[in-house]
Amino acid sequence: MINHVKTPLALGELLNDIRKEKKISTKTIFATGITRPTYYRFVRGEGEISLNNFLKIIDILGIELTEFEEVIPLIKQGSKILENQLAEALAKFDYLEIAKIKTQALDQFVKTDGLGYQYVYWRAGLIHSKFIGDYQEYETLIQQVKTYLNSIDLWTNIELKLFSSITETLNFEEYDYFFKRFLYRRTNHEEVLDPLVLDLLYFGYYETALDSCRKSNVTVATTFILKRTPHRFNYRFRIWRLFLYAAKLTLHGELERGQKKYSRLQKIIAYVFRDEQKGVFEIKTLNTLWEKVEIIAQMSE
Repeated sequence: MINHVKTPLALGELLNDIRKEKKISTKTIFATGITRPTYYRFVRGEGEISLNNFLKIIDILGIELTEFEEVIPLIKQGSKILENQLAEALAKFDYLEIAKIKTQALDQFVKTDGLGYQYVYWRAGLIHSKFIGDYQEYETLIQQVKTYLNSIDLWTNIELKLFSSITETLNFEEYDYFFKRFLYRRTNHEEVLDPLVLDLLYFGYYETALDSCRKSNVTVATTFILKRTPHRFNYRFRIWRLFLYAAKLTLHGELERGQKKYSRLQKIIAYVFRDEQKGVFEIKTLNTLWEKVEIIAQMSE
């Protein structure tokens, strides 16, 4: 079976395909002590697996170690290659290339059922359909992503990036549901999540609350985010927490105190971000949010 590999696959994807062909339940694998998160990180190509666990898997699949001698040079991170190509095409605004990558990813997903290919297909599809104005396909893909995210208990970096692809289409209630579902259900503390993507999702959560123009939503989001304890080297998020404290005061009617704290924060940003251009960008971003905070603070609800 292994000798007939024709398309580049990640090793984990390849073994998972063999498991499916042999109709072996993942429960058999998990019963050996291999955790579900460890196995699926390996399948997605997001993490390595110990030699001991690798030997357990191939033993369950009935594969001899010598069978890998010829195929290992052919095993490549197929979905990772397409993911990198998608990032390059997006950076160049090459939407023709994005369309090609979308087709390639779908083709490989149909052939291999590889989760990485499905992710690339969804990402490329969302980007391309939005660009060409095919909103019917755009909405269809969004629903597919929502259904997928709602069907799994464990989110990894793949799911985080997928979620970040559809956040601008969500109202506050949907964003609140999916984001908190991810945070509360995430029991795999070994998973290393992309801190930049995670921070952006917190920012997006707050901005979605502001855009809802409902004071109750903004209060919920502010309180929730302030409960997060950021990494001590995550300076951007720690500074943003100061913004939230100022916003909280303003939302509770203490307009003068809130404004003083925000003015002080602007000076801190100018000091921390010595790169003047970056500092200006951060202040402009927060100024946009602050204007929304001031408007909502005047609302009765």
